[in-house]
Amino acid sequence: MSDWVTTCMLLAAGGGAGTLARYYAGHAVRAFQTARWPGLEFPLGTFLINVAGSMILGALAVLCLERKQWYLLLGTGFCGGFTTFSAFSLETYELLRDGKLGFALLYAAGSVVAGVFGVWCAMKLLGSPATG
Repeated sequence: MSDWVTTCMLLAAGGGAGTLARYYAGHAVRAFQTARWPGLEFPLGTFLINVAGSMILGALAVLCLERKQWYLLLGTGFCGGFTTFSAFSLETYELLRDGKLGFALLYAAGSVVAGVFGVWCAMKLLGSPATG
């Protein structure tokens, strides 16, 4: 089997598993949040998934970054399907670790601001009532 086919299979399997994990974890957290704190309007599920995904990717970066196929399956695939915030967190950490504080701050703040702006632009262009 070619490297390209193997890579695609690993990414698809990991991404599919990560997507399913995100979906069911999000539902479980929302159910818990609704039962425990009705009326709390905070995206707790997404917040916890982002933190968990970042922790998982951090662990994988230590444990299997040099094992290409495992990292494709679990790091890029699973974590990518679970949350892309984990990659953002790892990249920000690496900038900080490498002493590039300015770039880390620019990357973190810029990503959040540009991401929110991107959502706003798309909703504005499509005429969504959510844009106010």
